[in-house]
Amino acid sequence: MRRSAGATVALVAVAIAVAIGAGGSVYAFMNNEGRGTHTNPGPSASGDDNVNGNGSGTDDESAVPADYLGTWTGSIPGDQGGSSRKLVIRQGGVGDQVLSLIAEGPLALGATYHCEFTAPLAARPGDGEPVRIGPSTVSVGRPAASCSPGKPTELTLLPDGTLRRAAPGSGESLIYTKSD
Repeated sequence: MRRSAGATVALVAVAIAVAIGAGGSVYAFMNNEGRGTHTNPGPSASGDDNVNGNGSGTDDESAVPADYLGTWTGSIPGDQGGSSRKLVIRQGGVGDQVLSLIAEGPLALGATYHCEFTAPLAARPGDGEPVRIGPSTVSVGRPAASCSPGKPTELTLLPDGTLRRAAPGSGESLIYTKSD
């Protein structure tokens, strides 16, 4: 079967548009996760190894304060439509994978993305201190180009019962509401 030059050019143009849209969406997703949901922009995500926090942590295996544990949800408005976030915080010690995140949303031309991340507890929090989370890793990415590892973040419980996940020093954060 032969394709006409016009059909080939059209296919190439569509492929370029999809690649540009996906790249722009990934950039916006990773660098502007919280824009529009509150006063600060938002951080990146987290993967899958040892998501139950039963690893070889070097600190007490119950280092995460109980009020942080559970499932939290958030959303990010965007030009292509809203994106959802489902954050799960599990018990564990330093080095254990205590955070998992599912990020889903629209891409250009009607496509969607689905990213799953995990991240370890970076340090045992002191009383009243944020919970520090290490860099995240991608465990599932569809399409893979839409999902990138994230920076270290801090979790802070706010007076209204919500949870803020922030990238220290960047001003990026996203607010989550407890769902369980």
